This record gives sequence, C-alpha cells and structure tokens, in this order.
Amino acid sequence: MFVTDWVKVGKSANRGMAVCLLLSGAASATTDYYRPAGAAQLAEVVAGYRALFTCSAHFIADRSLQQIQRVELVDTHAFELPAPVIDSKQRLVTAAGPDGQVAIAVHREAMGCTLLPPDWRVSDIPKLPHTQLASPPEVESIEFPLGDKVVVRPNGAQRALLKRAFDGESFGSGSVSGAVLVIKNGKLVGERYGNGFGVHSGYRTWSTAKSISATLIGIAIRDGLIERDARVPIAQWQFASDPRRAITIEHLLHMSSGLQSQGSNTNAIYFGGAQVASAVTQTPLEAEPGSRWKYANNDTLLLLRSLRHVLRDDQRYLRYPYDELFHRIGMYHTRMELDHAGDFIGSSQVYTTARDLARFGLLYLNDGIWESQRILPEGWAKFVAQPAPSRPVVQGEAGYGAQFWLYGGLPGIPAGTYTTSGNKGQFVTIVPRHNMIVVRTGVDPLGKRWQQAAFVAEVLKNF
Repeated sequence: MFVTDWVKVGKSANRGMAVCLLLSGAASATTDYYRPAGAAQLAEVVAGYRALFTCSAHFIADRSLQQIQRVELVDTHAFELPAPVIDSKQRLVTAAGPDGQVAIAVHREAMGCTLLPPDWRVSDIPKLPHTQLASPPEVESIEFPLGDKVVVRPNGAQRALLKRAFDGESFGSGSVSGAVLVIKNGKLVGERYGNGFGVHSGYRTWSTAKSISATLIGIAIRDGLIERDARVPIAQWQFASDPRRAITIEHLLHMSSGLQSQGSNTNAIYFGGAQVASAVTQTPLEAEPGSRWKYANNDTLLLLRSLRHVLRDDQRYLRYPYDELFHRIGMYHTRMELDHAGDFIGSSQVYTTARDLARFGLLYLNDGIWESQRILPEGWAKFVAQPAPSRPVVQGEAGYGAQFWLYGGLPGIPAGTYTTSGNKGQFVTIVPRHNMIVVRTGVDPLGKRWQQAAFVAEVLKNF
C-alpha cells in the first residue's frame, strides 16, 4: 500500500480506527520482517514515512521543516498528526503515526538517513553500519558536467516550454515539478527549478533508483565479479530442491524472477524499519523464472543483495556506489540509503539532485564512458534499452528493458529512447538519436501524474 492509499481512511484513522488495519502480530518488529516482499499496511508505516522523509529532506537537502511539511509530507496531512521533531545535535528525526507509534530516522553523513526498527532506541544508533567517504572536491568553478559552472541561454520558445513544466496543467493536472533540465550534445541548455528547490537541493528518486542499482550491477559485471546469466547467490536458495535456484541475475534485471510479491508494496522495508534480507529472500516462487514479467521492488533489492554477496566485504559494499559510480562521474550530491542491517534500499531510496541525475544520463548517452574511462561494460547501455523477453513490445505503450522503461515509438518519441521512472515523477530520459537527456524531478501529490513522454516530445521540437 502506498501513501496514495493511506489517505482513503484519512482522519478516521486518527480517531482510533487505524488499529483495525494492523495485521495480526504487527506489534512485533520481528514479525514485520518476514512478510512476503516486506508488504505492510497503514498504521505500520505512516510514522516511518514522516520520519524518513523529514530526515532526508532536512539533513541532505537542507530544507526547513516548514517546507517539508508543505511538500514532502503533504500526503499525510489528513491524519492531523503533530509535526516531526528534528534533533539537529543528534542528527535525527522522530515522528508519530496514527496508532501512536513513534519512528526514528537518523542521518549519517556518508550514509544518508536510516530508519530504525520499531524495537530500537537512540542508544542503538552506534550499531548501524557505517563507512567513511573521501571529501568531494570543489567543483563550483569547473564546467558542467564535471562541475557546476554553467551558463544557460534558452531562447524565448524554450523558456516558455520550461515555464509550462511548472504550471501544474500542461503536462499533468495537479503535478508539481521540482526541477527540469535539458542536456544536448553534452551541454546543459535548459534548466529551471520550482519553489524551495535548487541546484544542490534534491529529492528522493523513488524507482529511478532501480536504474542506478542496475548500473552498479553493470559495473560489477565489467569487473568480472558477477555474470548476467549467473544464478542469484542467495544462500537460502542453494538447496537442490529449491526452485528459486533457477533465478538468474538477468531475470532480476528484467523483473522476471517469478517470485511472489505485492508488486511495488515493500513498505515494511521502506517505512517500517524492516531489513531487506529477511523480507526479500524468503518469498516463494509463483511462476517459472523468466516466464513472467511483474514489476517488483523485490527483484531490484535482490540484485543489490547479490552484489553484497559477491563483494564479500561489507565496507567495500558500503563504498561501492560512491567509489565505482557516483564520485567517478561527479554525483557528489547523491546518497544511497540503507536499512539498519547494511543493505542498500536501492529500489527507491536514493536522494539526489537534478544535475546529478543529468550526469547519470550522460554516462548512458556516452555508452558507459566518462572522460575517456569506461565505467560500464561495452554494450551495457544497449542491453538495458532492449525489451525484456518476458514483456513483448506493445504498440503505443511504454516497454520495459533491464530496470529502465522504453519510450521508443510513443507519440513524438524516436526509437531507442529509454528512461528511468520514479513515483511522483522522477525521470531521466535518454534520447540517443538527438544526443539529448531530459530530466524531470517532482513532488506530485496523491493521484497526480506527470506526463514525461509528452514533455520529452515537446522538448525535442524546441531544443
């Protein structure tokens, strides 16, 4: 259940009805961890949602509590809960839910924000996995994309189009854009930000994180740490009688594991303090691996769990996104957040900026090469943009590749176009035929959807 479902019970939940929505045994934190896919209901996750979003927005993006309540927490207003409490000294946030539960999210500089399990206290924070990262270089005086020095001069028609991206009507009624960027021939040619957002203030990627996680797998494949057709190295599955042994890395990349899931509902992991490993490794098989396409957060989380296994070094794992990807391409304002047991929640929980997402898109537009250095295996960009075998292309619909969506053939969109896609409108769309990238980040409220394909088609006409 997403936040979009929570408000249906609205104020009644705050009047005591929320307890009726608790699943049997939900009072125990341990019980939550063993639900298939980490699925969870209303009262278990509202507090965690509010604590985590406030923590990330405040400590990573330097946004005020007033801004956060107005934007990040707008979908929980119906519960009429007290404001989250920010403790700047201890760098943590506490927030209440409709059932009286209090959640705690703590910020560490290199790790972003981590939600504590329900049975942990502030005194348990030192138990959290942690690593040190090198300090980022000063890049203000370096030209984009290596740095942040930019001179953008869109013409009148281009400025008008960028303005329309923020009118809340032209590309999705009720949509709220945080940022829009256009990159052509390697140069930033269009850029605009919404109120409260700017070059260094970011937002959660939601499922755009899936494409980032797939990129880390590509890097591991480049280095020979893992193979696309290899069996997924989950220890619990290695018994001869376990049919999950047949699941490969490529099955996971294509959302074709065949595992039972509730699709995108991994709320016990995202907002309930549950750990990734227990939730996603204990789900049973319900279809033959490779035979069925089903969009599932599980499959992405299992990719990162596999990466941790093959690295066999938890400190290296914690640094891997930064050492091998983010800091190599100038994504210094990006944090990949994790659970309390040290697994990245890479199906959704990356906090970044629009310019960092543009750098990510450029890596793919340049076939995985950055400043003459090969970051991704040769042909990887082509691979992720090919239709998943279990999801044939349907004319007029977005297709799916390997943790990227496929836009080629949609109205006004040339063949070969592919994109990341995240809840509330997080997009990095790569258009190889025009040597262009279109980034849009958003904070779209409940039930509102940004129309990225329509916007990209207009960008192609005007830039």
